[in-house]
This record gives sequence, C-alpha cells and structure tokens, in this order.
Amino acid sequence: MPLVYKQLMPRLQQYEKPNRSYGEVTRRAAVAIVLHECDGELCLLMIRRAKREGDPWSGHMAFPGGRRDPEDIDDRFCAIRETREEIALDLDALGFAVCALGEVNTGWRADRPEMLVAPFIYRVETLPELDLNYEVDGVVSVPLSFLMDRNNRVPLKWEWRGTQVESDSYVYRDNRIWGLSLMMIDELIEAVEQ
Repeated sequence: MPLVYKQLMPRLQQYEKPNRSYGEVTRRAAVAIVLHECDGELCLLMIRRAKREGDPWSGHMAFPGGRRDPEDIDDRFCAIRETREEIALDLDALGFAVCALGEVNTGWRADRPEMLVAPFIYRVETLPELDLNYEVDGVVSVPLSFLMDRNNRVPLKWEWRGTQVESDSYVYRDNRIWGLSLMMIDELIEAVEQ
C-alpha cells in the first residue's frame, strides 16, 4: 500500500458529508469514486461516457454510476450496481467503502434540483481487467496529485441557453474534467486537505 493511502485514508474515513437540504427530490443517481494505485500514485478511476443522442453528458468524463432504479434499496446500492454494469468492477467483492460525499444537484437552482447525485468513495487494492459496456467509451486513471495541484486547472468557456459561461476544468491526457465531476473532486480534495 502506498504511503499516501496511509496518510489520506484516515482523513477520508472520518469525513462527514455536508448535510444539504434540497427538499423532496424524486430523481436520484449515484456514482462510485474508485481510488486505486496506478504507477505508484493514488489515482481516481474515471470513465469517458460514450457519445449517445439525447444524453446531456454524452462524451464527458465522469465517475461510474447512473440513475437510481426503483429496485435499488439505497443510493450506495445504486452506485455499486451501476459500476458493475458499466465497467464490470464488483465493489462488493473488491472494494472497501471509505466514505460518502455530499449530494450534487444537477440543476442550476439550489431550490429546484433536477436530480441529486450521491457520490461514494471506494478503495480497490488492485484493479481487475475491466469490461466496458455500451455506455462507456474508455477509462482513465487520474492521479490525485494532478487534481490537487491548482496550477493544473484551466478555464473552460461554454454556452448555456444563449449565454457564455466560464468555469474551471482540468485537462488530463486530452480528457477534460469539469462540471459535476469537478464538484465531487473539489469536495474530495477538501476532505483530504482538512
């Protein structure tokens, strides 16, 4: 186990997710942020979503996960099921649950969430060979040290409803990380730096 695991895991295991109140929300999703060793570094396993018509996150970098089904007993179950379906990684068998992060609102207004996404952090000692389903175009292991270096952040300009918007992003090996995933990464970094 790399030294960084020994330094960061206690902080993450003690992390208490923020208690955000969104009121009644019926649409929910969950993702798994999988920490693993890659080339001697602690990395986050991310997916590149396949390009699909009608998918607002088509082609984006994300964490494995998806919408909660009525059969899912809770958000964590959803994250585990979706990770198994998308990349054939069985977190029940191979993962160690570390902590949960605060839910992320996919909507633009805090008082009107469109859907809430619940992120769960897992540690995996060794990644098995992954089998990607039709929803996933690729997987990328992103070093946590790269994400923790604020000098690696670059601005991203994009258009939303006819208005130019600028936000932060990372570009790692030609993969842009931004939006909801970046919000989750920022909370993860905050948790390990406290």
